[in-house]
Parts: sequence; structure tokens; C-alpha cells
Amino acid sequence: MDYKYFLAVMETGSLAAASARLHIAPSAISRQIALLEESVGVTLFERRRRGMVLTAAGQALAEHALRVRLEEDALLQSLRSNNYAQAYLIRVAATEGLSRYFLPAVMADFALRTPKAQFVLKVGTPHECLDLVRNGDVDISIIFSTAPLPDVEVNYSCRSPIFAIMQPEHPLAKSATLSLSELQPYPIVMPGEESTQKQLFNHVCQMEKLNFNEVFTCNYSGALHEFVRRTNAIALGASISHRSSRDNGLKTIAVQDSRLERDIQILSMSKRVLPASVTDFLQALIRDLGHA
Repeated sequence: MDYKYFLAVMETGSLAAASARLHIAPSAISRQIALLEESVGVTLFERRRRGMVLTAAGQALAEHALRVRLEEDALLQSLRSNNYAQAYLIRVAATEGLSRYFLPAVMADFALRTPKAQFVLKVGTPHECLDLVRNGDVDISIIFSTAPLPDVEVNYSCRSPIFAIMQPEHPLAKSATLSLSELQPYPIVMPGEESTQKQLFNHVCQMEKLNFNEVFTCNYSGALHEFVRRTNAIALGASISHRSSRDNGLKTIAVQDSRLERDIQILSMSKRVLPASVTDFLQALIRDLGHA
């Protein structure tokens, strides 16, 4: 309910004075007061020769209207200074590979520089992450992509080469680079069919007529790494998704096949203006991806 006209008449004491303050015709203000009285169902002003005076009901409403105006002024001041609870909330969706190591590291660094930052990270399939950002349930999504994506804004995109991950004692561990055909004699572990990596791998293998012994399938990269750490199996993945594999004593070697490369993309809702805190975090993500 808009109390602007009511408060102006109350504070100035007449329609003419309120008109001068608001730069609106007295008749227009009179109509707004009449509409307000009709809405609340009581008379708010006594019309006197020397002006307008609040009735008892008008005085009761005035206390409420003044409180609303003060609260609104305080809220607007908080909004302009980013001093409100949700100002630093950053909602992100990402696929599992990007969420295991890369994103927590970037978020932690950002939080050190921006102590008020609050993060919500949702982990899902590429399709789920896409839906979350399209629907506005998150501010940005970060996914591996193999094709153009409709109805979203692509804020950043970069190529992501593929790597083979294995024990340091593996027969292939001393190789500088590897091809898919060199990997074929060894067992392999893979993510599920919903993964863009698995879809590309299947496509290239079909083209090259290569058959692999997939001994372990899982949609969690940590489980794939642990299986590799204990066997002579090989995992495939992007370097950015498997930084932690090196911390577990595993070896990563580039696979020379551009057909297996994907794009890492940062997405937001189409035509949406992102909050300042999200924009700042987006820039931090882009910087880290540029150094990945």
C-alpha cells in the first residue's frame, strides 16, 4: 500500500501544500486519499476550512505509515550499500569433476578476500546444471560442454584437454603423451553415460573401432581414483578435475586426441544482470581457469 500521498497531506496539513511538495495537482492527491479511505473502510481526514486534520483512525494509520516509510528508507540504504543478508550469497551449480577440487579451492580463496561471501554449491549432471541456471535456481553454472547451449549466456569458455590417470609404477607412466590405441591393452575406469567425457569417449572409440575393457564405472571421480590407485587400471579426465589425483600419488599424462577435448563453460541466465558479488566471483573463476 502506497502511503506517499497520505503522509504528505498529514505532514503539510493541506492538499495545496502537499501538491507543492509532490509537484502533483491537488485534485490528483485528493483522489488518492479518497481511494485509500475506500480501501481501509474509514475516514482518515477531517476536511476543514483551513486544511485537513487526521481523524483518530487516521492517527492510528499514520503511526503505521511512518514506520513503513522508515523501514523502506533503511532497506533502500542497505540495498545501495550491499548491507543486507543476501548481498553476498553466491549460488553455483557444477558437475562433479569441477566440484571435487577446483571450485572449493576458488571459493575458499575468494572467501579469504571477501569475508562476507556465502556459497551454495549444487552438484549435478550437465543437464541438471543447465536447468538450474535457466530457471534461476542458481546464479551461475560451470560445466563441461561439447556443443552450443541454447537459452543461456556463456560468460566464459575454454578448451579442456584429456589426460590419462594411472599409478606411477604403471608401464605407461613414463610416457610423455599417449594415444587411445596405447591405452587399449589396459583396463579402464569410466564415469557414467550421463558424462560428456564418456559420450565423447564412446564416439571416438566407435570411429576408431577400439574396444576397451571397462572394469569399473562410477559417477564419482574419487571412487575412480581410488580404484586406479589400487590396480593397473587407467582413468580418463580433464586436468582441472583431477588435480587432487596428483596429491594421491597418481600420474597424469596428456592424451593426444583433440576429439576428446571439451569446453569448460561458465553459464548464467540469458539477459540477466548478475549481482555485484556474483560478478566478482565470476571474474575470480575466469582468472583461475586461465591459469588451470
